[in-house]
Amino acid sequence: MKIKELEAMFDNILTRTEKIVKAGNRRHIMNEQFYHHQFSALATRHYTKQRIDPWKDLIIVPGHPTKALYSWKEFGLSRPKTTQKMALDRGQAAKFDFVLKDKPRIHIELAGPNLYDTRAVAQDLTKLLMLEGRAPVKVFAAIITSSRRADDAHIRELTSRFYDALEFVQSILEIEDLRKEKLYAYIATVPDAGVQKFIWGRV
Repeated sequence: MKIKELEAMFDNILTRTEKIVKAGNRRHIMNEQFYHHQFSALATRHYTKQRIDPWKDLIIVPGHPTKALYSWKEFGLSRPKTTQKMALDRGQAAKFDFVLKDKPRIHIELAGPNLYDTRAVAQDLTKLLMLEGRAPVKVFAAIITSSRRADDAHIRELTSRFYDALEFVQSILEIEDLRKEKLYAYIATVPDAGVQKFIWGRV
């Protein structure tokens, strides 16, 4: 799957979400499983159109375990050295929301509909950016529907939380050049006035 095709899927989910919000059903989008189901359906349709049975070939894998181990209780944004020593490569394997066993291989974490916090984003990015072999494409996607207004302060907060989390993860994983990591982020908010994309593409 090409990145443009993946991006089109997130655009599709965003458009559907906007229609639900504008129909007055914002509260019916209760958790990120809403996005999981849509993504699974769209990915299935993508491969079926190519005459590939994604389930027979096990291309779409929800809840795929990570190779790395994590002790999330030791994961603290105010304690990068402790986190590096005590939270990484200890504990249990985490799970990616989705892995697409395609060329390229793609690892995906989804978030929303509520305002995410920095720690949760940092955990998702840590999973994505820990070494997983074969240099997969890494994707963090979030569609936020918790704000009816989504004013500048709301978008600044979402942007700040994402980049604060990313900076923390770069520190604990000792990533010097993020450009080599093939990390993409698709983040938008859906106020009453309509969709606002504010991070959309390669990070």
